[in-house]
Amino acid sequence: MRRRILAKLCASALLVSVIAISNPQAPEARPGTQKDAVLITGATSGLGLRMAEVLSQEGFFVYAGARKPEDMRRLDRMPNVKSVRLDVTIEADIEAAVAFIEAEGRGLYGLVNNAGVSVIGPLIEIPESELDFLFDVNLLGPYRITRAFADQLIESEGRIMNVTSIAGVISSPFNGVYSMSKHGLEAYTDSLAAEMERFGVEVAAIEPGNYRSKIVASMVRRMEARGYSAEGSRYGSMLDLITGPLDRSQFDRPDAVAQAVLDFLTAETPKSRYLVVPAQSEAEMTIRWALKEVAQLNRDHPYSYSRDDLVAMLDAALTAEAEAGQQAPAPGTSLHAAAFAGDPEAIADALARGADPDATDASGATPLIVATTFGRTAAVEALLAGGADVDTPNRDGSTPLHIAALFGRVDILKTLLEHGADATLRTKSGATAKDIATAPWSEIVPVLTGLEPQLAPFGLVLDHEAIQDARPTIAELLSVP
Repeated sequence: MRRRILAKLCASALLVSVIAISNPQAPEARPGTQKDAVLITGATSGLGLRMAEVLSQEGFFVYAGARKPEDMRRLDRMPNVKSVRLDVTIEADIEAAVAFIEAEGRGLYGLVNNAGVSVIGPLIEIPESELDFLFDVNLLGPYRITRAFADQLIESEGRIMNVTSIAGVISSPFNGVYSMSKHGLEAYTDSLAAEMERFGVEVAAIEPGNYRSKIVASMVRRMEARGYSAEGSRYGSMLDLITGPLDRSQFDRPDAVAQAVLDFLTAETPKSRYLVVPAQSEAEMTIRWALKEVAQLNRDHPYSYSRDDLVAMLDAALTAEAEAGQQAPAPGTSLHAAAFAGDPEAIADALARGADPDATDASGATPLIVATTFGRTAAVEALLAGGADVDTPNRDGSTPLHIAALFGRVDILKTLLEHGADATLRTKSGATAKDIATAPWSEIVPVLTGLEPQLAPFGLVLDHEAIQDARPTIAELLSVP
């Protein structure tokens, strides 16, 4: 029982560490310590509130869009946050928000179009007024806000993030109107990105899966307020389809969504899309749906492609994305960035310029921890050869040895031990690396699953089978006196 508890606690600590160090390029881009300003629409609850919390804690100054005075007062009590009265459907609110932020004098580096609502109902029965209501917020809202703040964002060569959804890829019964709006926002994002590129403004979409929020509770209140009735419907009551707590508390907090927004705002080469889901099943469902549409588009016409042609196209697209996300670090890059890229030459260059091999980034991670997390064996060897301390922990007490044990990195773990890594060191939760390697696999799987959405945007896919196979070897190595 003690081992189980320690393993879970240690894994929790490592989760914090990995989320924090997953963007080692951030200090090289626009650091939040400069109090770059970001506007988040719909920031009073759910995804928007968590974004405001994370960004303000990471050094950004957040303008938090809200409509109710009590919500504005609550937001104003948060450090580095100032509320802005902003209904994305009211032009007067938008004009006032533009004037307010201009008068503040900070400029505007980031815009997160997060405000959104949902409706539910059969497409052949739902009133047109419901479509008007939803499109006014979900689709025209981002259009209005982006147009209004375009001058400030162009001046700062800033960044625009549109919060869509996996419903912008997938469509399902009775969710059609919501999906229509999110599909539209995906198209808007693509066109806007192409148009803003000439001004140096980055634009991306984030496609969250199911996370805790109040969007369903708000929808139900609206349905009840307008006197919703299923009388005469061919499909029965839509309210009967809503299962689980209305606050969606059965789902995870949207921490991963907020971290993805942070990455977009700070990464030197941000992604065009951020699929962020709490479970492998949601990722698989979304990707399979996209592939299904490709197969449907390719079916039975004069210009259909063969299977080999399609596989070659997919390979080319995957290669292009990998190259865009893992560019070789330029001369003079930081040691953390070189460790992330796994480039021994860049590591040697940074060390020759006097970089501290044990320096910690804003998260408390050393370059050796970054290299271990992402499985950069050559980088680990280069750092140790350059004088890196093998046992320097992060803020949670997790050393490179703990991380190598969790991710099944046998070669790296051997290298760390050869350089004198202390296997008796414990995290602040009390776990040794051996505790992690010998904890029940059933306890480790949820930890790895929870880490995957954080790591996938950076090209790291965890092979559960390989990790499980490596655990006995790691436990044996850690048992040698």
